Amino acid sequence: PDGSLLMLIDSEGIDPACESCMVTVTDGDSCEDPGDNYFMTEDDPWASGDAYYSSYSMGGTTMSAFRVTNGYDADEMLGHPVLIYSNAGEVIGCGLLNEEVVDKVLHAEMGMYPGYEGDLEVEGDVKVSFEEGNTFLFSFDLEGLEENCSGCGIHIHAGYSCATHEEVLGHEWNQVSVQDLWTSAGGATYDSDEDGNSEGSFYLYNGFSYYENFGHAVVIHASDGTRVGCGTLGRD
Repeated sequence: PDGSLLMLIDSEGIDPACESCMVTVTDGDSCEDPGDNYFMTEDDPWASGDAYYSSYSMGGTTMSAFRVTNGYDADEMLGHPVLIYSNAGEVIGCGLLNEEVVDKVLHAEMGMYPGYEGDLEVEGDVKVSFEEGNTFLFSFDLEGLEENCSGCGIHIHAGYSCATHEEVLGHEWNQVSVQDLWTSAGGATYDSDEDGNSEGSFYLYNGFSYYENFGHAVVIHASDGTRVGCGTLGRD
């Protein structure tokens, strides 16, 4: 909804010295002639320092993710080269962006958060549709929410149960390979209307696969951060 794109870099044989090495998408249509950085925003987002990957093994392996806004949508990005740079600033990898294919879906039936004693009666559905590379489309259709809740949080948590607050735990993400994107900046939010209903979706990557996200709790937050809804992810 904010126009940003979620980029996932899942690669081997990259520079093992990289802690924040640059990744760019360019305006060409081949790796033989990739062209210049691809953007129509006022500033070049690929040169901002936020579009980077980190190596987490001596052999040079990465599973990194970041968000970028370059003024183009996902369809307009297809067919353009992605360049991966070394720690020395040299291009060491290139490939063309192709359309992802959805192959696995998880579903959670949402209800009240354990121990919540407020006036809200949250219910609805969440679907998490995984694509190649384990990025996923997180979609939801909810009611009984706080009215006009703008940018409120909805996240997958590390726990496997909604039976008690203690079993839900905190955000679930792979701390070895990716930053926590279960934040407003990461796009993990919903907006409700004046009747407390919300329907929407966002793309995200938390460093885990379909199987590793299976069974985990999904938590809905109110505007003040209170946990008001919970459900566990199972097969669709």
